[in-house]
Amino acid sequence: MTTVLRHARLLCMNSSMDYFPDGYIAFCGTDIIETGTETQYHHFPDAQEIDMHGDIVMPALINCHTHLGMAAFRTLGDDMPDRLNRFLFPLENACMTKELVYASSRLCMAELMLAGTAAALDMYYFEDSVMRAAHDMHFRLWAGETLLDAPHCDADGFDRGLRLIESQLALQDDLVTAVCAPHAPYSVSGPHLAQVQQFAKAHGILWSMHVSEMPREDAQCRSQYGCSPIRHLADSRLLDERLIAAHCIYTDPQDIPVIADTGAVITHCPVSNAKAAKGVAPVHAMMQQGICVTLGTDGPSSGNTLDMFTQLKATAILQKNLLKDRSALPAKEIVKLATCNAARALKARIGMLEPGFKADILVLSAHDPNMIPVHDVYSAVVYGAQVQNVKHLWVNGTQTVQDHTLTLADMRQLADDFTMAAAQFNHAAEAAARPLS
Repeated sequence: MTTVLRHARLLCMNSSMDYFPDGYIAFCGTDIIETGTETQYHHFPDAQEIDMHGDIVMPALINCHTHLGMAAFRTLGDDMPDRLNRFLFPLENACMTKELVYASSRLCMAELMLAGTAAALDMYYFEDSVMRAAHDMHFRLWAGETLLDAPHCDADGFDRGLRLIESQLALQDDLVTAVCAPHAPYSVSGPHLAQVQQFAKAHGILWSMHVSEMPREDAQCRSQYGCSPIRHLADSRLLDERLIAAHCIYTDPQDIPVIADTGAVITHCPVSNAKAAKGVAPVHAMMQQGICVTLGTDGPSSGNTLDMFTQLKATAILQKNLLKDRSALPAKEIVKLATCNAARALKARIGMLEPGFKADILVLSAHDPNMIPVHDVYSAVVYGAQVQNVKHLWVNGTQTVQDHTLTLADMRQLADDFTMAAAQFNHAAEAAARPLS
């Protein structure tokens, strides 16, 4: 059956950046079939018509870097230095299981959808469990099994991790896609990174990793190779158009044209990076030189929430302050980072409201106090919109959020399932934190 959303502030985010202050969008099955202004509207036979009453209808948001299996770490050791080695790595190795990853992923996908996000690129362990969670939640997922040289909770080393990705390729479908996800250049050797790059190319898939995120990573690379981590990757021919590089905080001005020439994508995680006091990536300069920049929340242990509206606003505010220029990166450009830019990075027909694209559609209430009035729709999305303004969400043509309530899952049951799965982890976390109290 065809569904038509009428009388909408329709934000298409397509190549011509169409905006219809009084528009409509029609979709059938999984695909968008028509968009336009109300004056052009013709009735579709047997269509379900829904009056938006001036609400904002736009592409669902896309999160290009997160770790959905890590909800158990949320609020643990947030304000202490070296949290990664003090809590994250030890507790992962001791307590992380596929059951906890599955329960965590379902909880996080619920959070994402209630915050207007229909798709994410995930990077963690037990990614077959994350893929299963995506199927159950009707969520669009790029699933990246984390690869490390050292043994970890899901594999006894790099070769075993690569074999896991081979098995996950068989689980792909319209909603779920496997990708390669080596952890970082400091935790995966150069020869192994080259092997991942060739594996991704041979299988026609993307690969993603943390790049130039840690101060010690930057210092070590400069000491060992006499250049930045990005320059070292480029010199090793490890930057290419399939790579989605997360963070890239410590990017030299000379690195930016190098990245642009390779076609690699950058995913900016402003809230996570600022919270960890790591700095601010030079996103404005990257975009000026034609790099495809996207946004990510990082994991629920890093930025705490999976709210992409916070990332949109933080990106704008931090870049303006970094440059001391209020006009830098206007809201219209910021919205692209979580919609059409992300779709371009993922090589997917989402992120735009355009005939032939998938019906991943977000409706934001324009009638909540923090959204009145809407002089500029892009400014409303970037500077005003919050999670509570998410009214409806469709993922691949199926409505997963209606009136800010999940339609295919029970929130209380998801929370109970997670609490049960995290019991052993929580006990270990309390023991680990005890000396600090």
